[in-house]
Amino acid sequence: NQLNFFKKNGYLVIRDFLNSKELNKISKILKKLEKKQKKSIGAYEPGVKKSQIHSLNNEKGLDFIKNKSFYRKLTQKLLRSQDTYTWGAKCNLKRKWHGSCEYYHQDFFYNRKSGFKTSNMLACAIFIDDHSHENGGIWIFPKSHKKIYKHEKFLNINSLQKYLIPLYTLDKISKTNLPISINEKKGSCIFFHCKIIHGSSHNISRHDRKTLIYD
Repeated sequence: NQLNFFKKNGYLVIRDFLNSKELNKISKILKKLEKKQKKSIGAYEPGVKKSQIHSLNNEKGLDFIKNKSFYRKLTQKLLRSQDTYTWGAKCNLKRKWHGSCEYYHQDFFYNRKSGFKTSNMLACAIFIDDHSHENGGIWIFPKSHKKIYKHEKFLNINSLQKYLIPLYTLDKISKTNLPISINEKKGSCIFFHCKIIHGSSHNISRHDRKTLIYD
């Protein structure tokens, strides 16, 4: 049923993916890395000294996540392939009061720009904090992973070139397929196809929203 749901809707939420002991371990590691990593373009925002911890794919203290038997087996089944590879990992630190938004887009548009030719890819977003619309959580358009949509260029608050799906396209899609908000407790995660349309709002709440993302 879960595999059929993912095939139809382009995403799958798994609750209690991490336990409290694992979450505490991860939080301690991220806290150290947040102080250790040097300031870089795209890893800070107005009012926020550090908005992202990058290059976590080979971080030893976090290896247990992608080496979990459940994680490996599920990615193989969702991608319908025994040969899978996790090529990137980062942590988005969407800070309370100031954390900025992420405009609606498809990851595959960025993946293709990086040279990837296949769309048989997914991401796993693991919630280190409680995750909801209140603190700038993810919104997705279910079933939107079956088509590649045109994106437009724009410069974000750090003057980095990014891409978004234009308003008229989102208006058209939403007439028959409304976006939904992902509201889950910390320790849960969501696997989503690289072509599913997703985005998030500013975090203007008093609660941080840390999310580990594996590609």
